[in-house]
Amino acid sequence: MNAGRAVSRNCATIALAVAVASLPVMAWSETYPGKPIRLIVNASAGGGADVVARLVAEKLAATLGQPVIVENKPGAGGNIGADYVARAAADGYTLLAANSSFASNLTLYRKLPFHPVRDFSPVSLLVANYFYLCVPAASPLKSFQELVAKGRKDELTYASAGAGQGSHLGMELLKDLAGFKAVHVPYGGMAPAAVSLLSGNVDMSLLTPASALPQAETGKLRLLGVTAPRRQSSLPGVPAIAEFGLPGFEVNNWQGLLAPAGTPPAIVARLNQAVNQALKMPDLNARLAEMNTEARGSTPEEFKAFLAAEIDKWREVIKRTNTQID
Repeated sequence: MNAGRAVSRNCATIALAVAVASLPVMAWSETYPGKPIRLIVNASAGGGADVVARLVAEKLAATLGQPVIVENKPGAGGNIGADYVARAAADGYTLLAANSSFASNLTLYRKLPFHPVRDFSPVSLLVANYFYLCVPAASPLKSFQELVAKGRKDELTYASAGAGQGSHLGMELLKDLAGFKAVHVPYGGMAPAAVSLLSGNVDMSLLTPASALPQAETGKLRLLGVTAPRRQSSLPGVPAIAEFGLPGFEVNNWQGLLAPAGTPPAIVARLNQAVNQALKMPDLNARLAEMNTEARGSTPEEFKAFLAAEIDKWREVIKRTNTQID
């Protein structure tokens, strides 16, 4: 009888301790955010990823009632910024705006200081952004079919924003599926890759809308296709590469929001709500549309599943094409 009472008392004590311990977290979550939030962008200032992050940060600040301060921490294919956030306190005040390389780096780098799944709490997918397959206006290659035929006979060259970037991996996937040859010429960003293409130093490149469309509008570049799964409504005359006997071909230069692993679910939910509210704002969508970028949004669970699928996809591509970053 006494033993039974002792067990009951112990259970009650443990339950009370757990409840008391959870009170600070619950109260903290209810008052979140109580100070400015830092949004780490693992890419250089001025690029498309940075612009999108700043647009979203502005809307998040208005919704959450606290400043959202964007900080750029580029380097090592985005790993420096990601590692910084992985090591940050899991309190919702340090977040990561990651792009598609976040998924592929797990396979490309032998020793990552973090794990993109275990060390982060997904908040929401932000945007989808697709590449355009471009050639100089003076190029004799007038269509995707002509490019493939030329690449099967002679070795072409292509510029990318850097080894391991989406413009590199996407082209390696395209080469593999379409069966043509091209030598990779990496640059330190999308801007110098575009300059090289415009100068005629390389035959082609996968460029972001921000780099491709202004040059195409002035007649300096020719757009042979887009890496979206279907034609874009903004440019219906540009075919989706998937149309050329490559069903399912897609290279999505996405961005998403993540917090450090262990961030309280209530805070993740608050951030997710704010993000999805921001992504529905007409003025933000209009600005994104100008960049040919699509607002997406998701639940944390949907983003987690999306990220896992991206990791699996690019692991297979990297291994099949024997793609290396050095």
